[in-house]
Amino acid sequence: MATQLRGGRSHALPPPALAGAAFPTTADRFFDLAVDLLCLAGVDGYFKVLNRAWSESLGYSDDELLSRPYLDFVHPDDRDATVAEASKLAAGFRTVHFRNRYRCKDGSYKWLAWTASPAMGEGIIYGAARDVTEEMHVQADAARLVHQQRAGIRHVLATNAVTPVFQPIMSLPALELRGFEALSRFASTPVRPPSEWFEDADAAGIRPELEMHAIRTQLAASCRVAPGAYLSINASPETLLSDEFGRTVRDVDTERLVVEVTEHAAVQDYVPLQEAINRLRQHGIRLAIDDAGSGFASLKHVVRLVPEFIKLDLFLIRDVDSDPVKRAVVAAMVGFAAEIGSQLVAEGVEEPEELSVLADLGVGNAQGFYLGRPGPLPG
Repeated sequence: MATQLRGGRSHALPPPALAGAAFPTTADRFFDLAVDLLCLAGVDGYFKVLNRAWSESLGYSDDELLSRPYLDFVHPDDRDATVAEASKLAAGFRTVHFRNRYRCKDGSYKWLAWTASPAMGEGIIYGAARDVTEEMHVQADAARLVHQQRAGIRHVLATNAVTPVFQPIMSLPALELRGFEALSRFASTPVRPPSEWFEDADAAGIRPELEMHAIRTQLAASCRVAPGAYLSINASPETLLSDEFGRTVRDVDTERLVVEVTEHAAVQDYVPLQEAINRLRQHGIRLAIDDAGSGFASLKHVVRLVPEFIKLDLFLIRDVDSDPVKRAVVAAMVGFAAEIGSQLVAEGVEEPEELSVLADLGVGNAQGFYLGRPGPLPG
């Protein structure tokens, strides 16, 4: 915290001598008992006054800390940055904020977050430091996790480990094929649900890249979709807004393509998303909102985007035959969809009783293990 580092030993000044004035008893007590590491440092590069927190945190005695230039205690990799921050104070900055590592007596280092202000007329710098070692370790662990996640996704992309599968969507009550939802399976370790791979890609900031890779593999098989059936692909709003997505989907038979918006988080600005969807609709592409009923975000998507398809979340479908509240919600959604001109698709149908109730309620389409598991396209 100083721009000059000259030799010579400094001596501790008792807190009442701070700034050359009598120090009130209450302030003296605060200085001594403060949890933060408080100090005065001279432009000669030595500490002048330290509170008790220094010795308690770093393990040195006051004499050990006061007798050597404070840069001796700073991690070698942080010394230039520390001097640069001190130079700002000499250049007239009123306050600087920075972080560096201080060596403890046991040889370990602690991260300190500094706020420092000058009193150059008195030749001293006022400093207060907070121990943020745990916070920095958490950040480092998070950075390592993101690096691992990004490396895992990169490996998946490099080895082309994403395989498309297709789940049939059937009309009710006739059980005629309406379309297929395109999904992905990952032939890579660790073995886990596809949703976790996409979550990792999202955390690593490369979800659109993974989604586009999956979409391209799905569209490559679209020519085998049965005549009269549509293909539904999943895309987050971020992916849907990309130029690459627009260019890719227009290379297929767009009249048979449905895009499912999968993002559960709230969209902050619907205007660009609405504009992108309008451009897709001009090419004949239709829109579906996934997991309707799973939360406020999906409901807001329905209201703002007015999709051609509304996919009811499997939570509403599970046990709908025995749960009167779920039946009431589904019945309300049937009326709502009819009012706005959308078609309903019930997801996650696993029991014949569920299917029967959905048909009776007027739900027009359904998919789930009872109707067909995800797999290769027939034929």
